[in-house]
Amino acid sequence: MARHDQLMTEQEFAVVAYLECNREAYFGRKEIARRAVKREVFEENPHWADAALASLTMQGLIEQDQGGRYRCKGA
Repeated sequence: MARHDQLMTEQEFAVVAYLECNREAYFGRKEIARRAVKREVFEENPHWADAALASLTMQGLIEQDQGGRYRCKGA
């Protein structure tokens, strides 16, 4: 699991846990939002992962490719 000096939010933890399942693959924003949490969470707010993805990218824990897909940094 990724390590960082600050505690992660529940949303950030869910994103990292999902991305760690396949560290070499890149995943789209919608796929992460749909698969990283329970279906009800996604259906209630399909954009729940946006802030977590932005925060994790800024913290350097995940990276984004030119197509806008994400993966754990250092894969």
